[in-house]
Parts: sequence; structure tokens; C-alpha cells
Amino acid sequence: MTKAKLVLTPIPISPPLLLKSGTALADPTEYCATIGSLQYLLITRPDLVFVVNKLSQYMHTLTTEHWTFVKCLLRYLCETANEGLQIHRQSPMQLHAFSDHTHRGFQQDLQAFSNADWAGDKDDYSFTGAYAIYLGHNLVS
Repeated sequence: MTKAKLVLTPIPISPPLLLKSGTALADPTEYCATIGSLQYLLITRPDLVFVVNKLSQYMHTLTTEHWTFVKCLLRYLCETANEGLQIHRQSPMQLHAFSDHTHRGFQQDLQAFSNADWAGDKDDYSFTGAYAIYLGHNLVS
């Protein structure tokens, strides 16, 4: 991967990744091992949660196109190896969450940042949402 062409996004936007795109993958072992390993990386790289989740949804019907998208993600990781969350050992044990939702007239101690995509998945038109919760200076969820 050291001589691979670098990319600026974790997966390409076009063409869309679909369940039946590409031909069946002959040996799914490397795909499954790579996606399984990427799950551990998500602790410090929440920017990749959507991509890894999306790629893991195709484990039961793997194709060459899905493997191409995984290789694109690996090339992106080579480009962004120094990015990610810092886990601080000495951090206050205060829980913080951020949200764009407020109740009029009520002061909230808990706020959360969230984002949503309605029907963005072209296979099943499912909802995708995201949020962030901090414990001290560390992003925990």
C-alpha cells in the first residue's frame, strides 16, 4: 500500500455502492479480515464509522466492487494516518454531549450534536444518524 495512489475521500461517491454491483468475490477471507480489523480503528477514527459500517453490510454477498471500495478506504488511511482522536489519560470525568435540539424555556445540562440522512441508502432507503458524546476531553460515543 505504500506505493498506492492516494485518495482524498474514504470511498468514492460515484458510482454508488450497491448490493449487486460487481461480480462475486472468489475468496472473501481477506475482505472479512480487513473489515474486522477496521472495527478496532473506529475507536480513534469516528469519521470512518459510516464507511466501515456500510462496507460491513455486504459481508453476506461480497463482490469485486465491494473489495475495490475497501482498497480505496485503505488508500485513504495511508493518506490520513496522522489524523484521529487523541485519548487523554488524565482527563476529567465529566460527561458532555452536544445536540442541535433544544426545548424552549428549559435550560439543558445535556446537549448533543446529531446529523441525519433520510433515505440515503439506495438499497433499502434506511435512515442514517450520528451523534457525539464526550467524557472529559475524550470522545466516547
